[in-house]
Amino acid sequence: MGSFQDHSLTVPAQPEDTPLDRFLIGNLPLSKQRIRRAIHEGGVYINRKRCRHIGQMMHGGETVRIVMLDDEKLIPFSEAQLLWNSPPFYLIHKQSGQYAQEALHRSQGTLPDELTHYLKLSDKAAAGLRPVHRLDRDTSGLMLFCSEPGKLDQMQKLWHSHVSKSYLAVVDPAPEWDVRRITQPIGNRRDSRGCYHIDGAGRVCETEAEVIERHSGRALIRLIPHTGRTHQLRIHLSYLGCPILGDRRYGGKNHARMMLHAHRLHVRPPALPQEMKWTAEPEENWQW
Repeated sequence: MGSFQDHSLTVPAQPEDTPLDRFLIGNLPLSKQRIRRAIHEGGVYINRKRCRHIGQMMHGGETVRIVMLDDEKLIPFSEAQLLWNSPPFYLIHKQSGQYAQEALHRSQGTLPDELTHYLKLSDKAAAGLRPVHRLDRDTSGLMLFCSEPGKLDQMQKLWHSHVSKSYLAVVDPAPEWDVRRITQPIGNRRDSRGCYHIDGAGRVCETEAEVIERHSGRALIRLIPHTGRTHQLRIHLSYLGCPILGDRRYGGKNHARMMLHAHRLHVRPPALPQEMKWTAEPEENWQW
């Protein structure tokens, strides 16, 4: 992970309007090239709205925020990742390390951005393109996108009743159990490191876990989430003392990647007009 910077400034009253890039260059210890790249990537906001125009005129009184992450390695989208193309729905085999949605410091280089360009979507479809469900940046596997807000809303309302998912995870150390139903509640608040925690006052969450294979003190586990809280699988396994390999945020040992993969997706009508089942095996860097 590179160096993260987050600057906020208020544009003072001035005798004449000033272009955005010139204002930032004159008020931050950053080069013209770096500031213009931040604007182009989507890391600059005016009055909390993302702005990607270097010549946007500052009149005075605006709040400007610039968020940057340097030395970031991006994994480009490739044609082979598009598994199903049925507008307005698109199924992607996401790679570990790819942004599934816009990040605070960038909209460029994320999957919605790259998918928009690859599919040559209209401006209207591009503006509406969103992930139907979440996958963390370091998680790989099946991910569904939709470019029509009405159908996206319908799909999300039916998600927990008409969609089934299963994941693969490698944990270290291996658990003593072979099958486990995990029902620990998770709190609503992140800590300073961005982590959620088990909290008796939180919402009850349910995860079904089964050991598929064991070797060298590690285990491959199949996970079926019956609820959809953020980081649920990662938190539940960490709580049981068998964190996901590579999940340093929740106590996992260092590894080339976080070993969590969205393996199977099953969607039933009326979420889609006909029943659809997909399976995507882990990527080549899935070594444990």
